[in-house]
Amino acid sequence: MKLVNKEIEPRIEVKLNKNIKDDVSSGIMTYGEKNDYPDVIEKLIYGSQTGKSAANLLSKFIAGDGFVQPVGNIEIGKDIRGKKITVDKLRQQISESLAFFGGVYIHSNVSIDGVCNDFKILNFKNCRFSRMDDTGYCSRVAYNDNWLKSKETVFFNTFNPEMAKENIKKYGQEYKGQVYFQFLNDTYLYPLSPFDSVYLDMDTENQIQIFKNREIRNGFTDKIVMVVEKMNSDEEAKEMVDKCKSFVGADGEKLLLFEAEFDETGNIRGNNFKVEKIATNINDKLFENWEVSIPNSIRKAAYGLPAVLIDYQQGTLSAASGEMLTQAVSVYNAYTRDLRKKVEETFAEIMKYSKNETLKTNIDWSLKEVQL
Repeated sequence: MKLVNKEIEPRIEVKLNKNIKDDVSSGIMTYGEKNDYPDVIEKLIYGSQTGKSAANLLSKFIAGDGFVQPVGNIEIGKDIRGKKITVDKLRQQISESLAFFGGVYIHSNVSIDGVCNDFKILNFKNCRFSRMDDTGYCSRVAYNDNWLKSKETVFFNTFNPEMAKENIKKYGQEYKGQVYFQFLNDTYLYPLSPFDSVYLDMDTENQIQIFKNREIRNGFTDKIVMVVEKMNSDEEAKEMVDKCKSFVGADGEKLLLFEAEFDETGNIRGNNFKVEKIATNINDKLFENWEVSIPNSIRKAAYGLPAVLIDYQQGTLSAASGEMLTQAVSVYNAYTRDLRKKVEETFAEIMKYSKNETLKTNIDWSLKEVQL
């Protein structure tokens, strides 16, 4: 069960809304002004090349190089496509959810006798806690494929196999199994993403890409204005516009040809068009500094991810730089050790109820550190 802390300090109001609201109509505790905080943070991460790389690397270090005990290949369930889920697959999925969202939800079909028949990850974006009960707890987890559009919400009991018999008796056909959750931080009802503090930097990095792309597509940096004499017809004007459009952009034609009459001196008769340039006031040198400082901030948010793990040049590693890379892996293993313990704790808590005897009796869920 998840206890709601009523005494937390109000969060700083920022663009990425993190408000939590008790919503009577849906029966859940919403997350964000539009109940979309996880969706927004995911889009920001995927829109930033540094954010995506940092999140993926963080995920790998949280997952480690597998369990010390040889349990990774044991099947523990099926995904929605019917493919088997192994212990190692679940380990990787848990780590990815923790890296992106700071939390994870795991569903299990817990039987009446408290045995977990299978485990699978629920998409973090689709999960919310139910409203508080009379004791101040959120005792159920709600799942919806699209909180903004769909009204089909399924409720699961929170993970407590010893209460399965009571759950089944209370909810009958509405009993859909139980959901275990693990968060990297418990300051608030819902966890904040590790990248929450740099969401503006990730958005800026994305916008820089968009700006550069538009400059290439729309005529580079400086803008061209062409003034011509009034056309004789709309068709003639449209033809002129089409010719001018074809001239700009990286894929534009390199030659723009107009017909005109010349006088005896070789000048265009009637002086029927004029071209002027409007220089941009964008300082492209500014981006050079941003493209260094922004990735650095994002890496800091990813628990101090060393830059060399992302920015090193393949094929140019000397003995010295190779040693630097090895040290960086060692350092990041140390930085993420507590996060791996969250994964170890998760498996220790859920697998002791597994129907598989090997998993049920395993008492060592230690993870190996990442090796270069």
